[in-house]
Amino acid sequence: MEKRNIIDILEQINLFSSLNEQELSELATEAHISHYPKDSIVFTQGEMSKNVMILIDGVVSVYKHDSKGNEVVIGYFNRYALLAEAAVLRKTPLPSSARFQTDGSLLKISLDGFESFLLSHPGLSYEIIQSLLAKIDLLQQNIHFNLAATSKEKVLNFYQKNPKLALDLKQYEIASILSMTPETLSRNIAKLLKEEKLVQTAAGYKVP
Repeated sequence: MEKRNIIDILEQINLFSSLNEQELSELATEAHISHYPKDSIVFTQGEMSKNVMILIDGVVSVYKHDSKGNEVVIGYFNRYALLAEAAVLRKTPLPSSARFQTDGSLLKISLDGFESFLLSHPGLSYEIIQSLLAKIDLLQQNIHFNLAATSKEKVLNFYQKNPKLALDLKQYEIASILSMTPETLSRNIAKLLKEEKLVQTAAGYKVP
């Protein structure tokens, strides 16, 4: 039953969209699903992972600690995001830590099995390279935007690009992502509401 469920999940992930039913079934034999309650630690900085990790339910925060021990959130991820895939595939220590902000689940694919699968499916290797390149491009864009944009522009950009995530997260969590205080976030939301660039819903705020 779980294998069929895993195949159904793999079909929803863009990375595996080119695989046929037989190939998905083969990959599913190397995978299992792990469930986590809210606040569970997924991994900690410096660990080595023996699994490719794909978030299939819930919200995960990825974070580091600064020199004073303060937690600095790098980002929040939701359904079908790959977690720390670059370090996992390079077999190097994980560069950050991760925690579930909600109840959730991960699909874990054995790294050894995944590597063997890649050798016989070179097209999938290409898709992984494209995924990593897209993340690098996104990181560069975010760095440039965060250096150049005003607080209000950052807030609007977040709600435009992360409509589902914006509804899943609390306001202080969004403020953490944007590297601003909750008070600054609230002031800018109020401005955007007045300008009708954001609207309030029962679950939070969204771009109309």
